[in-house]
Amino acid sequence: MSTRMYGRWERPRSAGFFGLTWGVSMVGLGLVVMVMSAFLITRSVSISAGLVVGALAVFAPLALTIDGRTGWEWALLRVQFAAARNRGELLYRSGRFARIPGIAKLPGLLADSRLSEYETAGGRRFGMLHIRRSDHYTVVLRVIPRGKELVDQPQIDAWVEGYGQFLAAQSRGGEVVAVTAVLDNVVETRLKQGREVTRLVRPQAPEFARAVMAEAAADTGGVGVRIEARIALTYRAIGKGRVRRNEAEQAREIGQRLQGALSQLARAGLPATPLQAWEVLALVRTRYDLASQRDVEAAGAQLVETQSWDSVGPISHVDRWDQYVHDGARSVTWEMDAAPRGAVMETVLEELLRPRADVPRKRVAIVYRLHSAAEATNLVDSDFRDAVAAEQTERGIASASARIRVGNTQASREEQARGAGLTRFGVLVTVTDHLDGDLPGIEASVKAMSAASRLSVRRCYGFQASAFAASLGIGLVLPEHSSIPKKVSG
Repeated sequence: MSTRMYGRWERPRSAGFFGLTWGVSMVGLGLVVMVMSAFLITRSVSISAGLVVGALAVFAPLALTIDGRTGWEWALLRVQFAAARNRGELLYRSGRFARIPGIAKLPGLLADSRLSEYETAGGRRFGMLHIRRSDHYTVVLRVIPRGKELVDQPQIDAWVEGYGQFLAAQSRGGEVVAVTAVLDNVVETRLKQGREVTRLVRPQAPEFARAVMAEAAADTGGVGVRIEARIALTYRAIGKGRVRRNEAEQAREIGQRLQGALSQLARAGLPATPLQAWEVLALVRTRYDLASQRDVEAAGAQLVETQSWDSVGPISHVDRWDQYVHDGARSVTWEMDAAPRGAVMETVLEELLRPRADVPRKRVAIVYRLHSAAEATNLVDSDFRDAVAAEQTERGIASASARIRVGNTQASREEQARGAGLTRFGVLVTVTDHLDGDLPGIEASVKAMSAASRLSVRRCYGFQASAFAASLGIGLVLPEHSSIPKKVSG
């Protein structure tokens, strides 16, 4: 039996001189022309030398990259972070003694979000999040991955193909901004297990059967970590005029599209159910405040009687340069720096996703940013032209890499012509622990798990709080809120 391989992903990059991007090359060429013109006009060596130094000071930070970011990006990130700290934006206090007593709103990019609940035509209730800053609407689906035990390889291949078809279907209409798949490892409290067993056991059941079920509910074996999987569908505002501005109309439009998405996920081996409003409240509350997990799980659907969307945020938080401190816990988020090189199998991320007792609270979010069919055609053609131009200008080892890129982009054109979608993707890895947790040990574990998954990651410096919120999988798409111009990103 042959093993199916996956890959051929390429980072979009315009071809310029000496391996630089087209934009950086044009900036460099413009600086050279400026220096030459100044010398021809002034005939002064000292003035020309000063302009050369100034041109190098502008060009070098743009051409050189550190951890995937240009020098100008790092400089702007540092300046923006320092400015936010001086304005007091990195420190958040809420709760009973805050300026607005009793309110614990979500901070940062989620501050203007709203949660409401609606019902589909089929009677299925779902919570809908509206982030007004970007005018995005999100529905979160709980999924139950089948696993691979006692499953034949052809069935696994069919599920992977079905998931690709699900992503392609979401991109065709151009209404879905992003699909975020989250695999969340949380500490097991056994409360959900006990409640489910209580629901299943009948009073008239034999005593032995009731004893076995009670023992199963109280079982404390395993690593004490459970997996929660979910998929968030983030839509841009649908329709025009009044429909576009009416939240109820948006819920109706999204509800009509939900059944198709659920059917496609079922064919991919991922039976899904939309989260109701109280479940979204529980999700967000327990991720910001670790101590609330047992109380929230014990409350169940009655949570809406004591909590609202304006009270599930942290009581306090501090957004630091390299970590996020919130309600007695510390979280660190890493982002994908580079996709796995070469072809991989479907199990490539297994080590990163597997529950571990030494990292009990780990969240891996894969963000798919979808292109519409019209955008995909233009982009694959543009990528192919850039790859051909790079192959013609590069020499040596770089030319071998350029030839591979040409083959990959050509394959993308052919697959897109056959109906495949075009997707940008990234990964966020968040680990949360108590304030006295072993942070160096956690970082070493994350790096080891990422390396085993052939994934290159880097810490999210300067935006830890935003990255934490984005990895929750509730509709926050970070590139839509970028504060750094693309012109300085090389």
